[in-house]
Amino acid sequence: MTAYLVPGRLGPRTREAVMLGVTSVNRCVACDTVHERWGGFVGLRLDCLEPAEAAAFTYGQAMAVVGPAGATPPAGLSGRHRRELEAAAVLMQLANLAGNRFLAGAERPPRLQRAGARTARVLDLGMRALDRAGIAPARARVAGRARGDILEIGVGTGLNVAAYPADASVHGIDMSAAAIAIATRRADRLGRRVLLEAGDAAALPYPDASFDAIVATFVLCSVGDVALTLREARRVLRPGGRIRLLEHARAERSTLAGIQRWLAPAWSRASGGCRLDHDVAAAVRNAGLRIVEERRRAAGVLVEIVATA
Repeated sequence: MTAYLVPGRLGPRTREAVMLGVTSVNRCVACDTVHERWGGFVGLRLDCLEPAEAAAFTYGQAMAVVGPAGATPPAGLSGRHRRELEAAAVLMQLANLAGNRFLAGAERPPRLQRAGARTARVLDLGMRALDRAGIAPARARVAGRARGDILEIGVGTGLNVAAYPADASVHGIDMSAAAIAIATRRADRLGRRVLLEAGDAAALPYPDASFDAIVATFVLCSVGDVALTLREARRVLRPGGRIRLLEHARAERSTLAGIQRWLAPAWSRASGGCRLDHDVAAAVRNAGLRIVEERRRAAGVLVEIVATA
């Protein structure tokens, strides 16, 4: 994030042109407004982009559509600056996608269904980029150590499917029909049988004590009612079962936690309700669950929790 936080590291007009390229694909009104204003502040002319700015804008669009690996950076951009911009772009895409704000269900008009499919693809690209950045081992621990009959809430595009034990019976539920479609194709390619359906994690369509394990990765930050979602997870968990979580959370360091708290209102508006400074462990305990394992990384911002009733 030094592309934003350290003055002089990257030309501000180039930076804002890249971010506007991302927002032109994501169609996030809040993000678009922020970067248009910053662009005007640093002298970026939206009505007449200079060649270097136009190349940066195209680069941002390519990152949003095909991901960093398929995007060609503008000439003269160093490898370090390119990686910083890619990280900023991925974070902005995830902020836009958190809460499934634009993921369309089958009941929505065709235009929104197309937008939902595009957004689900961007979500998939963004999460895979984070996996390459170092999240993959945590994902493998959380999903790979689940056993028996497993329910994944907020299954998204099915990035956890490959990690589940081969002999496990896996169900998945998500609010987004578009994401479920990608997850279904991913499971088919892997040769894994996973029962997927669209639905609300706060009103699970399963009887009490249906599952040996509940898995959720980067879900609690954006659900509408965290307490109700966790109580529902507890309801469908069998005695002795485990709830396994991977979430971003409030930092342990007071300085970083203060920055998260300061950014939280704007982040929530831009991301459709994502909780930047969420105290995940407290929420788990308040739902009547007992934490039996807890692992924190990145100053506590990334947390893995295993809990039981």
